[in-house]
Amino acid sequence: MKVTPLNITLACVLTWIISEWGNGQLNLSAWGVVLLVLLLIVVDILFRMMFKENGKLWMGEIGFILVTCILLLIIKIV
Repeated sequence: MKVTPLNITLACVLTWIISEWGNGQLNLSAWGVVLLVLLLIVVDILFRMMFKENGKLWMGEIGFILVTCILLLIIKIV
């Protein structure tokens, strides 16, 4: 299995969720976590099917992560 930005993001998100779960500050349900993990896995698979070259795969996934983060920040500000 190749290491890609979405794999790294998934590992970071899961680590954050597990560390915050016991504090009671995390407002995600178990189904929300499962859906988030499945979404990241499906998007990663779709990017792997679209881009066969490793360099293009990395650029596509990094672009996806950046666009998603920017959209989330815009939504949070508004």
